[in-house]
Amino acid sequence: MIPTFGATAWGAAWVRTVETTAISRPDPALPRARSLARKGAVTGLTTEPGRVSAEVAGHRVAVGFPLWEPGADRLVAEADTTGLAAGDLPDELVDRLRPTHGIAPPPDQQHPTCSCRTRAPRCAHVLATLYALAQHVDERPLLAVELRLAHPPVAAPPPDRIPLADLDPADFYRSPAALG
Repeated sequence: MIPTFGATAWGAAWVRTVETTAISRPDPALPRARSLARKGAVTGLTTEPGRVSAEVAGHRVAVGFPLWEPGADRLVAEADTTGLAAGDLPDELVDRLRPTHGIAPPPDQQHPTCSCRTRAPRCAHVLATLYALAQHVDERPLLAVELRLAHPPVAAPPPDRIPLADLDPADFYRSPAALG
């Protein structure tokens, strides 16, 4: 199955920054960028507030962008996440954030760098990184919020799960009676 980009409202916001309609003709780097992202050429994708970086086909890529203005954190905190899996956010929150804050920054607010020789600021490697980011955001919409907030919310683990850090491997297979 070919991975899709922008399967959720959260990921679609990032795809729109790649496939912008602000230019008069399609970007010729888009097919290559999609191919790179689909074939797993984007590796080591790391994110932090205001920045995403990766390696794409041997080239180091980084994209910086502005954080949200104050007020977005309140909208996120007020979102009803009842019944959602950890890392998921309701699509209605996209509709509430888009008019005042936007989900993904527009291309003119992105600050991409790539180690390739292409002179274009948004080469195929940068675009592939953004496509891969959109896939990660589709899988875990909370990432879209973490990228844009200076102090992202910390998601609590679901009540039916135990964090791995809380387990002692030495005692994992012992019965509770033997531990007591």
